[in-house]
Amino acid sequence: MKFSDNLPSAGQSIVMVFAVMAIVFTFFLIIVGDNGISDLQLMKTERQAIIVTHAELKRKNLQLYHEIERLKKDTAYIEAVARHDLGLIGKKEIVINMSHITPGSEKR
Repeated sequence: MKFSDNLPSAGQSIVMVFAVMAIVFTFFLIIVGDNGISDLQLMKTERQAIIVTHAELKRKNLQLYHEIERLKKDTAYIEAVARHDLGLIGKKEIVINMSHITPGSEKR
């Protein structure tokens, strides 16, 4: 048995080179191609942002639900909202606008 008997032929070498190139190209596509690892990382980042946004919206919805329930049932809260947000006053109240009076201009 000769040493040259163990060496691959030229045709086998070419096939081996193409097989290695195909494997390298496949790994390259897995890493940077469409739906590859880079896209997976991007999708994970987007998913995390969506989860955070969802949690914020859920919290805001719950807060609005509680406010709606208070507006339906709590008359003191309704009055406070009307006074603060709408600037309303009670039936027996009088509004005195003192914004035009400057300090020291009042009569004694």
